[in-house]
Order: sequence, then structure tokens, then C-alpha cells
Amino acid sequence: MKYLTLRLPRQTKLALIALGITGILVIVLLGYNVLHQIQDVPIKPNLLKMISAIVTDTFTNHIVWELVLNALVIFSVTVFGKNIIQQVKLYRKWNRYANAYSDLTILDSVVGKFKHEKIRFVVLNEPKMIAMTIGFLKPKIVLSSYVIERFDENELEAIIYHELYHYKSRHPLQLFILNVVADCLAFLPVVKELVQHYKVWMELLADRYSIKRMGSELPISHVLIALLKNEQLKNQAFGVHFANEAINYRLMQLIEPNKKISIPLFNWRKMTSSLVMLQVMLSIFIYSCV
Repeated sequence: MKYLTLRLPRQTKLALIALGITGILVIVLLGYNVLHQIQDVPIKPNLLKMISAIVTDTFTNHIVWELVLNALVIFSVTVFGKNIIQQVKLYRKWNRYANAYSDLTILDSVVGKFKHEKIRFVVLNEPKMIAMTIGFLKPKIVLSSYVIERFDENELEAIIYHELYHYKSRHPLQLFILNVVADCLAFLPVVKELVQHYKVWMELLADRYSIKRMGSELPISHVLIALLKNEQLKNQAFGVHFANEAINYRLMQLIEPNKKISIPLFNWRKMTSSLVMLQVMLSIFIYSCV
């Protein structure tokens, strides 16, 4: 079946390349703008006076157009710092949560069949639908006792293979980086659109991997249908979740496996506003820094 191809579509690959180029271009523009302006600030032995001089120079010694770039720098740095702090808090919260609800007795029954895969599992004694992959450098597959009890052996295996694709692809780390980039470049709304497009394909490919490993689409189909009927689709704090906004495309893939899935890359209105913003930034950069 055609949908078993585990490769990203060409347009999605091009979108990711465009996303990378855009991110690098913006970093270079804003970074050079910062260096250009710091050269105007006299070096002072007192750190507070130095910071005061930089702030004063940033907001008073430049034309209005340069202040636009300064505002974008401050926005991006603030958002980046906020994301890092938030992630640290979520990590600590997760550790407390996992320590409180981990169930080693249930874990043994799940790990047995997947020992050859060398997967790090966490099983939580929770009456909620939790199936996700978390962790950046050392990812883990997290399942709740509800999932283990609710689904039969084949369905549970299909869920684990779906998460195994995220696990092997290090999708939690990818998602974190992409989400931070999208937040920091919120003044280019098309970036968020491209990130969302990639997220949907991550889920579609994870389902395809599960189907390949199971040799059938029936187990994953039963799970997705059960999820639609289940009111417990509340996601946990962070990670790559089995149940998410891509579920309609995932069902479409199963219902019409040989039909090409068309997922919009972006909204043209957001693309236009992003291109206008980039043009403005380039014009200011050329006028004031070059």
C-alpha cells in the first residue's frame, strides 16, 4: 500500500529547508544589528552602568526604523528565555508526577515483549488516556495503566510502535526546537504554519511505522476510533502525544490508503504578511547597518 512509505513528502522537506533558512536569516539580521549598535556603547568597568548605557543607546540613539529591529530582538530573547524557564518547570513537575504515579508492577508486563527494542518505558498508575514520548536526550515512552487495561494486546502493541517511531526519531527534541523557533519568530506567522504542517506528518509517519511493524492497519484503526469516542483526550504537560490535532488526517490515511493526502503548507495571508515583514527587516538592515 502506498501510504506505508516512511518518507516525508518533497514539499514538506522543502518547507523545513525554507524554515531553517528563514531562521538563520533572521538570526543573522538581528544579531548583526545588535553587534552594530553595541559598537556605539563605551565600555565601562561598572556592569550596571554598562547595562544602563546599552539600554539608553538602544532606545534613544537610533532612528525609529532601527527601533523596530531592537524591539524584535528584545521580543525574541524574552520569548526564548520564557520557553527555557517554562521547560525547566515542566521537567521538574514531570519528575514529581512520575515519581508519585510510576507503577513498576505494571511496567514488567509491558516491557517483556519489547526488551529487544531497548526502549525506556514509564508506566503511570493513572485512570487517564496517556500515551506519549518525552525526553530530549534520553527519550521515554510513557503509558498509563488506563491504556494498558483499555486496549487488547494487539492494540497496545500498535500504540507502542507508534510511539517507538517518535522515540527513534527524537521527535520530542525536534518539537521543542521547532516550537521555540515558532514562538521566537511569532512576527513571521508562516513559521508556525510550517511547524504545524510538520507535526501532522510526524503523526502520519508514526502510524505508518506502526502498521508496518504490526503487518496490519486494523489495530491502530481500532485505537483511533476508540479515541474519538473517548472524552479523555486531555494531553499532559509536554511530549509527543498519541492523541492530538492530527487525528482527522490519520483516519483519512487509514480509510483511503492509496489516496494522496493533501495537507496545507501554510495560509497565504500569513505567508504574505511574513514576506512583507521580512522585506521590512531587510530594508531597515540595509539602510542602517550596511
